[in-house]
Amino acid sequence: MIPLIENEKLELKYKYWFWAWTYHLVIPNTSKISWKWWELKVSWYIDNYKIKSINLAPRKNEDKIISINKEIRYAINKKAWDMVLVTLYLSR
Repeated sequence: MIPLIENEKLELKYKYWFWAWTYHLVIPNTSKISWKWWELKVSWYIDNYKIKSINLAPRKNEDKIISINKEIRYAINKKAWDMVLVTLYLSR
């Protein structure tokens, strides 16, 4: 596993009608990663809540994002614009 970020505070962003990514995190320094969608699997912790595997959403010339669904938001008790502590590993 390749570490992307460790114990970094990120803002839980909200973008109305952004489909599955309405609530999301922008993962800093990932704009240069150019793998295909199915190759961008990560395992990670968000506020000590472990997620075994999820895809980073690719965006051209921008940092990748991760969708934060309702189950995760409820588990960590966070809402839009709250700060969360993230550790993220690329599990290619």
